Amino acid sequence: MEVITVKSTAKAQLIDITEEVARKVKGVESGVCFLYVPHTTAGIIINEGADPAVAQDILDLYQRLVPYDYPYRHLEGNSPAHVKASFTGPGLSVLIENGRLMLGTWQRIFLAEYDGPRTRKVYLKVLEG
Repeated sequence: MEVITVKSTAKAQLIDITEEVARKVKGVESGVCFLYVPHTTAGIIINEGADPAVAQDILDLYQRLVPYDYPYRHLEGNSPAHVKASFTGPGLSVLIENGRLMLGTWQRIFLAEYDGPRTRKVYLKVLEG
């Protein structure tokens, strides 16, 4: 298992970790890369990375769906982050062939931060085969 450390700089942001993940799987002929975020206020997604407007649109829509000023019961003050992380999910898997992640032309892997700025971990495990 490998660990990728990611430092967010904003309350909510999508941080592209594709290149770091790609470095970790280089040399694996064939397999599956599992990524898991062990945090309840962050998640991980695959989406378009060519146009940064897509990431901002995602964050803006999540903010409209899960506003900060809703009367949440959780007293810690980060309930919106918990809800957004539930939408995103804590893990995903990516196929590997010929030492490369099998991502589509525009796809990138993002850590989704909803309660930053913080230092986050992404666990990475490769099963070869």
